[in-house]
Amino acid sequence: MFPRLSKDATKVKAGYLYVLTHPSDPDIYKVGLTTRQPEKRLAQHNSNYREYTGRLVKETGQKWELRTFIAVPDVVRAEAAFWGATRWADIPFRHGVEIEKMPWEEVQAGLAAAQKAGVRPPPGPLPDYIYANNAWMNERLEGRGIRLVGNVHSRLAYGKARLRCSNGHEWRSSTKNVAEGEGCPTCGMGEASAEEIAKKVKAGYLCLLVHPQEPGFIKIGLTCTFLEQAYNERTWGDWEVHRYRYVDDPALAESLIWDLLGCPRPDHDQSVRVDLGKAEQAVRELIPRLQSEIARRERAKVPSAFPVSESA
Repeated sequence: MFPRLSKDATKVKAGYLYVLTHPSDPDIYKVGLTTRQPEKRLAQHNSNYREYTGRLVKETGQKWELRTFIAVPDVVRAEAAFWGATRWADIPFRHGVEIEKMPWEEVQAGLAAAQKAGVRPPPGPLPDYIYANNAWMNERLEGRGIRLVGNVHSRLAYGKARLRCSNGHEWRSSTKNVAEGEGCPTCGMGEASAEEIAKKVKAGYLCLLVHPQEPGFIKIGLTCTFLEQAYNERTWGDWEVHRYRYVDDPALAESLIWDLLGCPRPDHDQSVRVDLGKAEQAVRELIPRLQSEIARRERAKVPSAFPVSESA
């Protein structure tokens, strides 16, 4: 696996991109990056039997050799440029093994691209949804002895987040699983039930309600229970849920939806005359507006609460 350069992967580091060959097969190449001298990294590959390169040395009795290396101002950008110029463009998500059979001409093309890569541009501002996602996760981590490291790009099951528990263990896991109670895989810190977390957080559903006997009128309903439970308990009487959104802050979402509808919030849960098409559009625009407002609040906090900027 390539060496860990920094706890903050967004930092620009100068170093080397190197190419190793092995006597057992002259057509295989190990391409890596390092901020140290390439010869020192070569020695590690030949002695660390926990790495694939070291295991090959142990199995064959033959050591890797340094074919060539280039100095680069930004090792991360250079590595991405190298693999982008080859048939294998998915580095660094290659299970940690950057060893391939390829013609030397292809290696040379990758090195040429790496030398031209330069330095990553300064990080730009993070989008609102990142701030909103981080706030969503931090609310669910509160009091569990776990903190978020980096940013939450997706709340779905396939989304990943890096976390650290108060015992110092760091890992990467599904954001959805952690948000629903998964704890530290090493010590169990922060494990909780989804029901416990649901009771603690203030999230809920904002619903656009319609009535078969009142065409042209709508209501806005809020519930912090599951929609099925709201239906069973007839929370809104004979009014039916026409559209709904799961929202992190129901009170804020209700304020924003009336702003989007362009009319004041009615008293005593009264229905209001609003074109249904306009109401549907307001519901579609609600989540981006909610994320924007949450992001504004998060940016107003102390700098240490800001998400980590990410380079292009």
